[in-house]
Amino acid sequence: MNISRKTGDLHVKNVYQALREYLSGNSIQNVSDTTKKTVDYLVQRYPDIKEVYCKFETEQPDHNPDLRLLLDNDKEVKINLFYINGKSPIQPKNLGAKSFLEKYFLSPKMQFVFNDYFIQEYNSYLKSILETRENEEFYSQTAELKKKVKSYYPSFTSEINSIRQKFLFCLREYCFKLLKEEYNEVSDSIQHAFKEFFMLDSTIIITRYYNGNKGSYVEELTFNVDKENEINIYKIGNDTIGIRCGEEALTIRFKFESSPISSVKLATSYKKFPSEKKLIEKNKRTILKFESIIKNHQQIENKNISDPIGKCNEAMIYYQLLKNNLEINQVDPNEYCTMLGEHSPKIKLQDLLALKQASEITIQKLNEYLNNKYGVYKIDSIQLVPDSYLKDRLNTADLQLILFIDNKYIEEAFSLKALSNKNSTLNVKNPGIGQILGPQYFHVGDLSDVVSETKQLFLKGAIDHQNSLQKVSEELGVKLALATQANLRKGIQAILGNSTVVITFYKHNDSKVLKYNDVDSEIFVLKQHPRPTHTTLYWNDEQEKLSLRVKFVGGQSKGWSSLKLACGFKISIKD
Repeated sequence: MNISRKTGDLHVKNVYQALREYLSGNSIQNVSDTTKKTVDYLVQRYPDIKEVYCKFETEQPDHNPDLRLLLDNDKEVKINLFYINGKSPIQPKNLGAKSFLEKYFLSPKMQFVFNDYFIQEYNSYLKSILETRENEEFYSQTAELKKKVKSYYPSFTSEINSIRQKFLFCLREYCFKLLKEEYNEVSDSIQHAFKEFFMLDSTIIITRYYNGNKGSYVEELTFNVDKENEINIYKIGNDTIGIRCGEEALTIRFKFESSPISSVKLATSYKKFPSEKKLIEKNKRTILKFESIIKNHQQIENKNISDPIGKCNEAMIYYQLLKNNLEINQVDPNEYCTMLGEHSPKIKLQDLLALKQASEITIQKLNEYLNNKYGVYKIDSIQLVPDSYLKDRLNTADLQLILFIDNKYIEEAFSLKALSNKNSTLNVKNPGIGQILGPQYFHVGDLSDVVSETKQLFLKGAIDHQNSLQKVSEELGVKLALATQANLRKGIQAILGNSTVVITFYKHNDSKVLKYNDVDSEIFVLKQHPRPTHTTLYWNDEQEKLSLRVKFVGGQSKGWSSLKLACGFKISIKD
């Protein structure tokens, strides 16, 4: 039990004993100043107290209010006490990650699903930390992993902080997904949790004390909760979920109790959700900051411009969406400015301005896509998704929108791409040669036999690098040519991702919105085309092409190395 919890429990016990003495007609002059002031407040607030009961007299203290007052008219009043140092915020509940959904949202099923996900992610988190020092494959049990992690990292360091942030982000995202589904099912669980967190059926008394001679004072905490207002959920920052009714909000933040192997807790805090007017003002401030970065652009030398172009494009589309929807909630209001500030100096000003201009067309196309799909909708929140945080191999999203449609939360994820012109090839995934025909992609067998045979021929000196690549590519083309249309669609989607793809042709001031699980035209396979190491798939009257090029991971100087595929996607748009 932490110190603040012990202090709070002692305060409850002291107030309970002092109030009993007072009700018995005894003096309480000898109790502490904070205890006496709390009792004085209670008896002034409820002058007709007949009896008092304490939660520590019950079998389940955590499931009861701190005090129960029985009044002369036999009415029972629930009291919750807080003992706070100075102006520190109130932490209403101490939540355990593996129990809060069942305890407060009354959903054992949701808790079970979350816990199962938690175990998988926690082991992945431990392995990621261990990989910074040694091979994690030697350890399979959680206890073994924790022991090794503790030996290397007894506390968090800058080296592993990003791993912590990713883990907490994934927990938050999955928890929000479950709550979103629960909300859409019109369940009472979120309403119940809101009521429990805000203790709406009890009187909340805060006793604030100060070190030194500043004294103490007692106040009552009240919330302006209109029962007619609906309860909403939202995300904020990297690891926090919010529940709100109007402007009254409670945030739930995933955090480690202390060290890298300590328990994961949820810190709760009362907040004021900004009104629409304040939200618009806040969003306008970040927009001005973003525009000042463009205005003050200064280029630095950089050889690789493809990644900076892509990142600037993501930030620019986010900016345009926000500019056109000023009332939406930003999950992280700093990220898009930070992204532009980091990457825009690496590209030319003319490219940056071209991206800005083209992003206006992209927003028009996005709005058309959403209008055609949903008709009437409201964008509730906007979020940029860090590349390294994506867990689902099919999820290639860069931008996530939460829409509110018919009192339901709907998630729309977009993969944002930028190409200089309409004839450019977009680099997509680089799957290993051993995976491409397996169940993760085209699901039509494997290439292990031909790879093994080719390797032996290469090691004997019978064929060189180029012949090796051509031999494997030939077999890949043969296998795909025999695949069904369903399997070809499955493979294309796995390579291109299941997120809606938005391509901005920034030098043509145009864009295209694509959805790959909706490919309904026939897919054709060209073996060893346009070169012997390539296999090309095309559809939609050859307007969309996917090229699979076999290549070695290492250079020729390294001899034989593992094989992978360089995948390039090309779309032809007719003017």
